[in-house]
Amino acid sequence: MSDRSADKKQLILQMALKLFSTQGARTTSMQDIADACGISKGSLYLHFKSKEELETAISHYCLKKLEDLLLLVEHEAGLSPRERLYKQILVLLQQVVELREYLKMQFMDHSRNGKLPLEHDHIRRNNLRLLLLLQKKLLDIYGPAVSPYIGDMLLMMHGMISSCIQLMLLYSSLPFSLERMAGHLMELFDHTANLYMKGGAAPLIPPQTMEEWIQREKDGLPEAPRHPLLIIQQLRQELTDDNLSETREQEAAYETLSILEEEFLRAEPRRAVLTGMLHNLAFLEEHDQAGDTYRELKLLIQASLGAYAAVLPKE
Repeated sequence: MSDRSADKKQLILQMALKLFSTQGARTTSMQDIADACGISKGSLYLHFKSKEELETAISHYCLKKLEDLLLLVEHEAGLSPRERLYKQILVLLQQVVELREYLKMQFMDHSRNGKLPLEHDHIRRNNLRLLLLLQKKLLDIYGPAVSPYIGDMLLMMHGMISSCIQLMLLYSSLPFSLERMAGHLMELFDHTANLYMKGGAAPLIPPQTMEEWIQREKDGLPEAPRHPLLIIQQLRQELTDDNLSETREQEAAYETLSILEEEFLRAEPRRAVLTGMLHNLAFLEEHDQAGDTYRELKLLIQASLGAYAAVLPKE
C-alpha cells in the first residue's frame, strides 16, 4: 500500500467513524462516506469492498488504538504496579468518552439486528489478552496471597468497570472526573482484595477452574503474532542491556525505534516509513542479543506490507 493510499484509508476510517457516531452505521451509506471524504464512491470501494468490511475495519481501528495506548502505559518508566493499572483504567475511560457516541450507535444497531462488528475469534482473543493482563497485575499489586481469589477478583473487576462504562454511555455529563472514577475503582479493588486475603474464605472460582478456562481459550484460538509495540520495546531493552559503549548506529537505532512506535500508532502505518526504518535497523541482523527480535519485527512488517515485502532487507 502506497503512503498516499494509507493516508486516504486513514481519512476514510476517521470520517466513517464520525458519521457512524452521529447517525449510526445502519443509516450511513457508502455515498455519504465518500462525500464526507471528498472522493468518488468508486475510489472508496477501492479501499473497502463493502460497508460491512469498513465497519469491521473501524472496530479494529478503535481496539488497536486502545491497545496501543494501554501498551504505552505498560512500558512507561517509574510507575508502581498500582499506578500503572490506575493509568490504564483512566486510558480506558478516556477512550470510552472519546468514542461515546459511536459506541451508543453500535449498541443500538446491535439491538436491532443482533450483528457484531467483529468476528468471534477476534473478540475472544482480545478478552483472553485482557484476562491474562489483569491476572498478572493482580499478582504484581497484591502479591501471591491473592492467587486463590484471582477468578473472583476478575469477575468483580469486570462487573465494576462495565458498570462504570454503562454509566458513561447513559449520561454525557457526570458529577465527577474520570480521574476520580479511576481512583475510586482502584480503592474498591484494594478493599475487595484485602477482604478476600484476610477472610480466608473459599473462592467462588477456584484457581484450577480459572486455569482450565484460560487454557481452553488458548487451545481454541490460533496463535496471533506479538504486537509490534511489544517487539519494539524488547528491541530497545536489548540494546540498553548491551554493555558496549553507544555508537552512532545504536543512537540511530533508538531514534528509529521511537519513529516506528509513532508509526504503529497510526490507523494505517505508511509503507515508506516502515521500509526506511527497517533498513536503518538492518545492522541488528547480526547483533548477538537483538538479532532474533529484529527478525521477528521484520517478518511482521513484511506480512503487513504484503506485495511490497520484496523491497525490505533480505535475510
